[in-house]
Amino acid sequence: MKIVDTFEITGRGLAVAIDEITNLPVGAELAATITRSDGVTFTAIAYKEWLLRRQPVVQETEAFLLRGVSKLDAPIGSEIEITTPPKQ
Repeated sequence: MKIVDTFEITGRGLAVAIDEITNLPVGAELAATITRSDGVTFTAIAYKEWLLRRQPVVQETEAFLLRGVSKLDAPIGSEIEITTPPKQ
């Protein structure tokens, strides 16, 4: 999946909008692996969110909230893989 938009939410983390829809659960802790265009890869905890934009037309987009990640860490165009962590 490709990151198509990002914005920071004060006190929560970085929200990254992606270019597809998944069947991953909303609100559950997920594992994200981000690969930037320079080849750097890192992991983060992610939570699925839905973004609803009303202008110019209503559009629902899937996004993930990444804890402890900044816009510089996960720029637009980066690849992101989201998985459910193994049960312990």
